[in-house]
Amino acid sequence: MKKVAVFHISVLIYILFMYFTQETFSFMGLNVFLAWLPLIFGRLFLRVENKWRFLFIPLWLLFFPNIPYLLTDLFHLASLGIYQSGGHFLNATSDWWAYLTLVLPIVVMVFIGMAQVFKLLSASKLSVRHKIASFVILAFLASVAIYIGRFERIHSIELLIHPLTVLKLLVIDWNVAKVQFVLLFSILQLGIWGLIYFLRRDSQEE
Repeated sequence: MKKVAVFHISVLIYILFMYFTQETFSFMGLNVFLAWLPLIFGRLFLRVENKWRFLFIPLWLLFFPNIPYLLTDLFHLASLGIYQSGGHFLNATSDWWAYLTLVLPIVVMVFIGMAQVFKLLSASKLSVRHKIASFVILAFLASVAIYIGRFERIHSIELLIHPLTVLKLLVIDWNVAKVQFVLLFSILQLGIWGLIYFLRRDSQEE
């Protein structure tokens, strides 16, 4: 319980720190906040022990894509002046600090957020076949959401504000580039889940 509290307090401090004090990558405050919400909803689903717990599932599903979405923020590293032509690296403390504030929360939030899916599926008491299908479907839906979030600039909350517009982007507006992106990002998420699965299995064997 203490570890969970420390984690959530640390996330909150990071969000406030990035949003109010940093110029480089200050947008990470909002992005990490959006990725934090599904962790909270998932935690509430696992902890609440009455029929109302299932209300947290649609909220979790709505905001879950914000977790793997963080992986696309790694491309912002290109704005730093660390890497120089000829394969040389610049030892600029400010840029390496920006590197830390971008990469560390992405690694932590993605790993913890993707790992939480195993707990949610276990709590749902699905069969192995249904669990595998759930991973594939979730990866697909999240990849579509990431595509329209990154390229169409549509945020999760807009599904509630402009549902028809978002549903049109989800279901109707498809092209080759979108199919390729969704396929590649689905594979990426399934690969991360595969890694987490084997890490969990190794720890259980020990």
